Amino acid sequence: MKKSRFNRLVDSLGKVRDHVATGHFAGRINKVKLTPGDIRGVRERSGMTQQTFAAAFGIGLGTLQKWERGERRPSGAAKSLLRVMQVDLPTVVRALDAPSPRKRTRAERAA
Repeated sequence: MKKSRFNRLVDSLGKVRDHVATGHFAGRINKVKLTPGDIRGVRERSGMTQQTFAAAFGIGLGTLQKWERGERRPSGAAKSLLRVMQVDLPTVVRALDAPSPRKRTRAERAA
């Protein structure tokens, strides 16, 4: 992990600690930007179909499809989780005990 990311993580954990201790949160996470292509990319890298991905991560199938088409946008925890998945999908899969991402076959990549 890069030092800058590590430092941001430590800073964020400090804010969480302060929130737990005081019950106050200093801000809102709103800088996370995800495009429909980003969302589809996360799912495709997982090697899962829309149906499997939605079931594995507790997302409604219709909701996932609308995110991928750009008709709706994820918010709150879903947006944050998708961003973390974009950076480190295997860790999220392990933490949530979801089906492991599989490598796509050559034929699947060509299609």
